[in-house]
Amino acid sequence: MEPFEQPQQPDATPSAESSETVEPRLLTRRGAVEEDAPERPSLREQAEAKAAAASAAARDAVSRWKARQESTPTRPSPPSQKPRRWGRIAAFSAAGVLLFCGVATGGFILSSRHDLRASIAQLDGTAHAAGLKQAVTITHDAQGVPSITAQSIDDLLEAQGYVTAQERLWQMDMLRRHAAGELAEVLGSSMLDHDRQQRILQLRATADNAVAAMSDDERHQLETYARGVNAYIDSHVNALPVEFSVLHYLPTRWTPRDSVLVMLAMWQDLSTSFPTKLDREALAQHLPADLASDLYPTSTFRDRIPSDPRKDLSTPVESIEQIPLDSTQSKLATPADLLDREQMLAPTSCSDCRAGSNNWAVSAARSASGSPIVSNDMHLGLSLPNLWFETQLHAPGIALAGFSLPGMPLIMVGRNAHVAWGFTNLGGDVQDVYIEHTRGTGAQTEYQRADGSWTAVAHHPEIIHVRARRDVHLDVQTTEHPLGAKTIAAPIISPLFPSEHRSLSLAWILYASDALHLPSLSVAQASSGVQLAQAFRNFGGPSLNLVWADDQKHIGYHAIGMIPVRGSMDRRPRSLPTLDLGQPTPEQTTEPVPDNEPDTQATMREMNFGAPHLLLSAWEPQRRRRVVRREPAKPQRVAPVRGRHRALPPQIKQPRPVAKPEPPVEKPIAPMKPVIDYVVGAAIANTPVDALDRSAAWAGVVPFDELPSIVDPANGVIATANARITPDDYPYTLSNEWVDAYRAERIYRRLERRDGLTPADMLALQTDAYSAYDHFLAQRVAYAIDHAHNVKGDTKRLQAAADLLRSFDGRMTTDSSAAAIVDAIKPALRAALLNAAISKHDHLKPNDKKVEELASLYHWTASNSAMEKLVLLQPARWLPEGITTWNDLLATVTLDALHGAPHDLARWKYADVHKQDIAHPIFGTHRRYFGFLLGTPVGLGPQAVDGDSTTVNASAKKFGASERFTADLSSADSNTANLPSGQSGNLASPHALDQSKAYHEGTTFALPLENVEVQHTLKLLPQ
Repeated sequence: MEPFEQPQQPDATPSAESSETVEPRLLTRRGAVEEDAPERPSLREQAEAKAAAASAAARDAVSRWKARQESTPTRPSPPSQKPRRWGRIAAFSAAGVLLFCGVATGGFILSSRHDLRASIAQLDGTAHAAGLKQAVTITHDAQGVPSITAQSIDDLLEAQGYVTAQERLWQMDMLRRHAAGELAEVLGSSMLDHDRQQRILQLRATADNAVAAMSDDERHQLETYARGVNAYIDSHVNALPVEFSVLHYLPTRWTPRDSVLVMLAMWQDLSTSFPTKLDREALAQHLPADLASDLYPTSTFRDRIPSDPRKDLSTPVESIEQIPLDSTQSKLATPADLLDREQMLAPTSCSDCRAGSNNWAVSAARSASGSPIVSNDMHLGLSLPNLWFETQLHAPGIALAGFSLPGMPLIMVGRNAHVAWGFTNLGGDVQDVYIEHTRGTGAQTEYQRADGSWTAVAHHPEIIHVRARRDVHLDVQTTEHPLGAKTIAAPIISPLFPSEHRSLSLAWILYASDALHLPSLSVAQASSGVQLAQAFRNFGGPSLNLVWADDQKHIGYHAIGMIPVRGSMDRRPRSLPTLDLGQPTPEQTTEPVPDNEPDTQATMREMNFGAPHLLLSAWEPQRRRRVVRREPAKPQRVAPVRGRHRALPPQIKQPRPVAKPEPPVEKPIAPMKPVIDYVVGAAIANTPVDALDRSAAWAGVVPFDELPSIVDPANGVIATANARITPDDYPYTLSNEWVDAYRAERIYRRLERRDGLTPADMLALQTDAYSAYDHFLAQRVAYAIDHAHNVKGDTKRLQAAADLLRSFDGRMTTDSSAAAIVDAIKPALRAALLNAAISKHDHLKPNDKKVEELASLYHWTASNSAMEKLVLLQPARWLPEGITTWNDLLATVTLDALHGAPHDLARWKYADVHKQDIAHPIFGTHRRYFGFLLGTPVGLGPQAVDGDSTTVNASAKKFGASERFTADLSSADSNTANLPSGQSGNLASPHALDQSKAYHEGTTFALPLENVEVQHTLKLLPQ
């Protein structure tokens, strides 16, 4: 711990201004000493005198004792009374300490509980807010959802700020401090690394720039909202949320910058991809190239494209040639550094958890009401309080019901009088890591531009205040890179990785001065879905999938947000690679595969993977059927692709007798001609790229009108779930990393097969726990166990697992034993494959700590699809040493995964291993202590939940659906909404946890737009 500064002692020599020396002392409630009181020795002088007297007395006593010992013969002395006396003193002292601690603890408990209950939001009566022009009526329903009615938009925004602060002020303060890098100031040195990271990423400076670049209208909205927040703070100085008193600090006044910081916190959560690029670069050094390419698929056969109802598959994008590192840049960051930073940026403790969501819309023709329906559930980290705040807002020209982000005005997701909408994370690649060419150090540091010139880096001093510690000073350096005709400042992020020896800078679209536009008011006033989408024309980010439905019975989709184009904005002809499948010769035919070898094609057909041409382009199966030579026959030709499907071979006819057969004609199958025959931009770099590479420079952003979109598709269904949203002929590359398509595929299958859909059907789909991947893996492992020949271990236990897996229906429910087994197999399989490949490449043992660290660097949002492909095709190159078949591999992995499971696997349930734990971020770290201190639960406690990362009902320990929303456009009041916990951030409030039961049981609550339920009424009056 850093030493504290010692207070300066006053000079003992009288100054010219004062002839007396003032001795420092503590001020007490007795008051100051009067000037005419007689002069007395100071406390220090008294203490010194007493110490001198005691020392003299002690010396005198020792001298007398020695004299007595020398003159008196030795004899037994009576028992001394000193031990008994010191024992009594120690007992009284201990009792005093305990009494003092008890009184202090009791006082702290009473004070904390009083502060907790005193800060419960006022729901009835009257309150006053400075700045209001007219009275505002605020009602609350049975779940504490406010409905705010004002006579002007300004009064509405101010009242919303006031009401939100009533319930979520401490959360709002933490959100702004999190983004700005100011947590250590109130939470101590444990948050110093976090704050250093945020300062290096320049989010606080970005917020300042965004506010300065805002239009007057946007800034006015934020200022009005902030006035309401500050009105609450000013009127409740002695009744602030208990977290402020426990942590001993007060909130600063809310500003427009703080609202922008809250938005940037969300943006960071949804668009941070640079750690994956660094991880991929590091892992690639320890794997053969062919194995590394297997791990990062860019598309799957399950993809469903919202803007194109047909099933399409992308071919892998071209890879950017990586520049060799020079002698000064030869060492990458260590795996430990990369993992530490990754945990700091995404602390969800779930390798497959990426901030995402589900949303969909069904047409009027498919709904029971005859009007379209929209549903949305956003998957984010879960905590107390929940991220979203339900609200209903009414003012002239505005009627809204939905979810607001505390700290931001109006709503993010919900509906107005004419249109309803929901978002999912598109996942556009909006970050690049540049390897800078630098020279010099400190203030003399320069970097090289693409034109060869050298320029000094910009320096940005940052001061981090740390509680009970000295301030920490940072010098953040930035370089400048193009974004079309403009430039952005890219911070040097190498200090985030202590072992990194290169100068790495981060280009991020949010650094653009015009990236942060807030179209909330235009969205609120949209009268149709098309008008709603147009409101996001200048929206900078994060990149999102917008799905909407309106009361004119239209449904639609539009990708929104700025996504950079690399290289050039010029159009160039699309190259059409020839797809050569390898034509059969006259001497070839097929015979069935033996029973002990899996029939890949049959497996595909049984799983209903789609048309053959899709499989061939996506999976490139290496094993089809065994080829056997037969008698020569007349050569056959395979018809080329026409339209979307490959034509069947012509009927085989008896050959005419000829003297000499004609040689076979090798004719490749031509791919389908794309609708759009041009491309724009270069490939996206999946790893750090040379800063001087012009093909990696940002030429601009994808024009809004050319982002994927569709209105009223023929199938009557639009859905997104973070999976790929671009068809094959789309001219721009938006991302290489899409989330597994299992959720999107499931949503389409459930909705396309039914008509007469209702909001209840939407909720059932939101809580659906079927996983196509888990189902496939269970069936394949059961087969492998049945056909394994070289497995060491308890074969009876393996067979019991196989019996449970073969009857598994794919539903990851809490009462399923097979679900628990599959859940254990997935990480074990991934670790077995990666550890074996890395250890073989680096000549290390599979259980070496370095191997495990490197394997932990594998993160890809389509990693389950990569594993599914490997299990399906079973390439021999992935088999670990000593294992000759995939059946043996899967059986061995299963046996390892069952270590620690109960002997009777049928008694092992998914509920035993898959629990969701939502708790307060501070109080939840020591639940028993803070629960006792505050006299109320500080979390929900572990809850067994259905689903996993591949189910529509996505769930993990601290991750899941952060809200559930459905709107039927047949009526303004046909809306439902639910939170995982409750509305209030006050743990003593009846509305802190009152929605959790419905959330976990799959029920919900009404969220009407017009006829709201009234349980409480508060009048907010001008001051």
